[in-house]
Amino acid sequence: MKFLGIDGGGTHIAASLINESGDILKKIEIETGVNLTSVDQERLKSIISTVKTKITEVDGIVVSFSGAGTSQRKIQLLDIFKEIFDINNIFVYNDGESILYSLFKGNSLAIVIAGTGSMIMGMNEDQSIVRSGGWGHLFDDVGGGFWISTRIIQEAFRYKDKLREFDPIFNRLLKFYSCEEIEALTSLQGRKDFKTIISSFTKKALEKPTNLVEEIINEGISDLTLRCKKILDSLNIKDLYLSGSLFKSEYYLQKFQEFMLNYSLHPLNFDVSEQMALLARKYFLIK
Repeated sequence: MKFLGIDGGGTHIAASLINESGDILKKIEIETGVNLTSVDQERLKSIISTVKTKITEVDGIVVSFSGAGTSQRKIQLLDIFKEIFDINNIFVYNDGESILYSLFKGNSLAIVIAGTGSMIMGMNEDQSIVRSGGWGHLFDDVGGGFWISTRIIQEAFRYKDKLREFDPIFNRLLKFYSCEEIEALTSLQGRKDFKTIISSFTKKALEKPTNLVEEIINEGISDLTLRCKKILDSLNIKDLYLSGSLFKSEYYLQKFQEFMLNYSLHPLNFDVSEQMALLARKYFLIK
């Protein structure tokens, strides 16, 4: 028997195929954003179809997708996978739920995700889930990569409009996007993968934070850690798992730790698609 795990985020989609013994048979990664809040259904079908062309028949699939935070989106995604892979043994989770189920050992736990977007989720002993944030790039995702880059761009336009002083990050912003003038940045929102493209600047900004970047990071992490504390307090726990590309930034992680001094933080370093494949094996293996 073969089992497939899928990890779909704001910058990529990854897949791991394993056999019934848990051995990795194949790994696939496509560099394109598939967050359900920013990709249309036809493009999503095309991307998933590309994954299918690289995978043989499977007996079970577990999908972890950012943006799959509502029952309607989960049903839409489930229908797409059933249509393309032609099987019924499929579970769909959002990116927070999937990791919680992977880590669950019978006790309450919580995770914060900070990548393209941001979200905090917790699970109690009965596997009931609580969450805060992660409501999409238009309404929330404070402290995530898209939000950080967007805030920097907003301040660049405020500088253009003579509403604030110059900050060196503006020159790096223009160079990164090959723009000669700040107003040219408006074209970014018309790009096909605008969410991936815009959030990609955050990594560069975190390498050498300017005063403005430090202000924005403090603003975002202040909001994000407040949400974390409320979730942790509701579960009566002090341990928090960290996941997402932003925690790979030494600066971002350090700032996050400063806001969470009285809590125990546990950065995760595992392949989500592999974990989803193992969940599929657990759910669908016929013994």
